[in-house]
Amino acid sequence: MKKIVAIIDAINYKEEQLDAIEYISGMIKSTLTIIMMEDINSISTLMAPDFAEGVPAHYYEIVIKAADEKKKIIKENTAALQKACKERNIACTIRGDKGSAVEETILESRFADLLLIGRDISFPFLFDTNPTSYVRDMLVAAQCPVMVIPDNLLVPKGVIFCYNGTYSSMYAIRAFASLFPALVAKSCTVLYVCEKGNSVPPNEKLLQEYLSSYNDQVAFKILSGRMDNVLTGYLEGKSDYISTFGAYGRSRLSRFFDDSSAESILRKMKGPLFITHP
Repeated sequence: MKKIVAIIDAINYKEEQLDAIEYISGMIKSTLTIIMMEDINSISTLMAPDFAEGVPAHYYEIVIKAADEKKKIIKENTAALQKACKERNIACTIRGDKGSAVEETILESRFADLLLIGRDISFPFLFDTNPTSYVRDMLVAAQCPVMVIPDNLLVPKGVIFCYNGTYSSMYAIRAFASLFPALVAKSCTVLYVCEKGNSVPPNEKLLQEYLSSYNDQVAFKILSGRMDNVLTGYLEGKSDYISTFGAYGRSRLSRFFDDSSAESILRKMKGPLFITHP
């Protein structure tokens, strides 16, 4: 059994977010924990209990009313999530978490085998980029594999392993294969972009030998050109496949692609993205 942790913004819950969580967690034998995350960093300092001194009474009343409304929304969203899970027969643990969304999620990931986050998940004051600051932080700092999922998940037909011969790209392949062996067996493509004129993937025979234990008909797709443009062009039409990458935002030696390339791909990709690092 694997432990899967899914993060939902407690303020911005929508039932359709459950679709992808339900499907991905159902692909493997796993226990599912859904966390309704309330980010304290997104709360205005005016809502802090010790801010009453010096604030005009009528304004403070507005602030308190807003805080009460927020609690009401979280309570209603949590109840709606519990009801939806019951109606769908989703066996899971649901709990709330309040703190720094980034720090709390990193801690949760330390005790998980897979972290699921929506590609658009954000928290007030953090929605400043695409991908969001929260998503970028998770891809860098999470302590388990991360799958970034769209709300409108298509049934995955297989997996595309983005490979460049580095340890980090192979680490991601092994991590994904151990979690989703059935999907690797269903359809598996190794995507390699030529670097320095080398049209043969590094250690191709060893990679093929490794993957043959999951699928004896692994396809190799060799492309050439600028890394982000080539990958984006190919993966944009593969929204019904899960794509894997090794390392995001780590050292230059382990990084599969640089920050600007990664974010360009994240912005344009419509399918699920699996990223992990050693």
